[in-house]
Amino acid sequence: MIELVNVEKTYSSQKGDTTAIENINLSINDGDIYGIIGLSGAGKSTLVRCINLLEQPTKGSVIIDGEDLTKVSNKRLLQIRQNIGMVFQHFNLLQQRTVEDNVRFPLEIAKKHKSKEAKDRVAELLQLVGLSEKAKSYPAELSGGQKQRVAIARALATSPKYLLCDEATSALDPQTTESILELLKKINQSLGVTVIIITHEMKVIEKICTKVAVIDNSHIVEMGNVSDVFADPKSEIARQLIIPDLIRATAEKTGDIKLRLIFNGEETDKPLISALALDLGVSVNILYADTKHYNGKPYGHMVITFPDSDEAYKKVTTYLTNNHVAFKKEL
Repeated sequence: MIELVNVEKTYSSQKGDTTAIENINLSINDGDIYGIIGLSGAGKSTLVRCINLLEQPTKGSVIIDGEDLTKVSNKRLLQIRQNIGMVFQHFNLLQQRTVEDNVRFPLEIAKKHKSKEAKDRVAELLQLVGLSEKAKSYPAELSGGQKQRVAIARALATSPKYLLCDEATSALDPQTTESILELLKKINQSLGVTVIIITHEMKVIEKICTKVAVIDNSHIVEMGNVSDVFADPKSEIARQLIIPDLIRATAEKTGDIKLRLIFNGEETDKPLISALALDLGVSVNILYADTKHYNGKPYGHMVITFPDSDEAYKKVTTYLTNNHVAFKKEL
């Protein structure tokens, strides 16, 4: 388990102090695929680098499996880091080394590279990421997706319990991103590795994450299960990241009553909007809709409008309540 307790990171310069993250409290359970999302400059990369102390926190504690990394010796910190793999946005491969030598590199640092077990480990990892045939190739001969697969294999060389991914798909095209995310999901499920993903893309969170924290202006402003945060984002920044089209839709002035329906996994056995209009005799217009399915259940949002009257409002809201559909009135 990873726990961040009141973590802060401040950088000092001649122009003064800059606080990158402040009062960060976060718990990541073993087995999670945990997403941390925010806009550029929000502090998310600093946060993830504090987890393995590539950045030393100015304040607070980083506790991994009950051990506070801010209080251990340098020797112990190096040992703990072998249990935390990291994947970077721009791969950071050694250009003069072959693919298999890049993957072997962490084992060299750990002085475990000469054994037969090390050779077998490299072969096993290249097979896992689908690059066995590229073992003797050099990074310059690989595509972006292949380079990132090598970087993932290298991060797994020492059999870490945790894998930190800092914008690992940002430099990749959509199709390659999809394949890398599927690989990370496979690693989580087959190897039991806890994955922490830093990203500014909501589609990455939606695709594989189980939990998410939203960071804005150096603070975590919202966190929870992905399905819950996706269904009803509370903070303004989460709304911007998750439902930007909905914000634009609800900003439109129509003169009608405007409701945002929230689908949070509850199933309905009939077409809701058409049934609502037919049963109640209320003219309903769909202004916006975006729903997705997690584990076969619907999550998402729909904005409907109908004529502005107390009677229509009472009819529609009572109908929605009886059908277990959450809603909020939009201005």
